[in-house]
Amino acid sequence: MAFIILNKNNIQLWAGTLLLAWTVSFASGQQRNITQKPVQHGIASYYSNEFNGQPTSTGDIFSNKGMTAASNTLPLGTVVKVTNLRNHKWVLVRINDRMNKHNKRTIDLTRAAAKDLGMVYRGTARVKVEVIPEAFYAFFHVTPEELMAATQEDQAPKPATL
Repeated sequence: MAFIILNKNNIQLWAGTLLLAWTVSFASGQQRNITQKPVQHGIASYYSNEFNGQPTSTGDIFSNKGMTAASNTLPLGTVVKVTNLRNHKWVLVRINDRMNKHNKRTIDLTRAAAKDLGMVYRGTARVKVEVIPEAFYAFFHVTPEELMAATQEDQAPKPATL
């Protein structure tokens, strides 16, 4: 019986490897449920505290303490890796809201995610946003929720057997 232990360090290595493989298969014509690019570059900002307690587009109640984000181009429920291009810090967030249709930013993060990225003082940051492909979840036998929990607590979900 083999066990796969997930933590923030080895998730980055495996996510990068699987993202590369998925990008190659995407470019070769295989379709996925989403229509946008698997990697985006742009500007990130974070939510004001006035949105705490308000419903998001998915019906979740917004909290600036969570690890969620808003995007106008990514499907709701998508888990993405957001990397601050200035300091190379990264977080995983789940897309659960939409921005104003006139907003030109790539992604709006919770304050908790912005703090982890080291961008609270500046307010915005240049970021790379990478979709975590379905192949990642299938390979590790985890759900997006288990992946989010493992990276937030820096603990592994229950080991999967191979």
